Amino acid sequence: MFLVKTNIKVLGYGGKMYLISVYDICTSGEGGKKRLPKVMKLLRKYLHHTQKSVFEGEITDAKFMALKREIKSLIKEDEDYVVLFKSANKNNIERENVGLNFDPCSNII
Repeated sequence: MFLVKTNIKVLGYGGKMYLISVYDICTSGEGGKKRLPKVMKLLRKYLHHTQKSVFEGEITDAKFMALKREIKSLIKEDEDYVVLFKSANKNNIERENVGLNFDPCSNII
């Protein structure tokens, strides 16, 4: 009997999830200054821009996988980082604002 170990992870979110993305791109070199707007543009393609380097929104499993693949192709893994917080849906996250109450996803039908 052989055991085969795979890296396939089933998300278990029923096809969709709520995603919050936070990133920090190193801009001390010329390459980082070019990567930063590319990462921002990429995230805008999939999520709502909440604040500077923060994006959030609902996304399908397939689009999540595509987003991760595209991020990996843009960033330098030894200089930059992108954090992806996943939740089954927006209702599973308790959100508390201090100051202006801004939710870019509230006006989406």
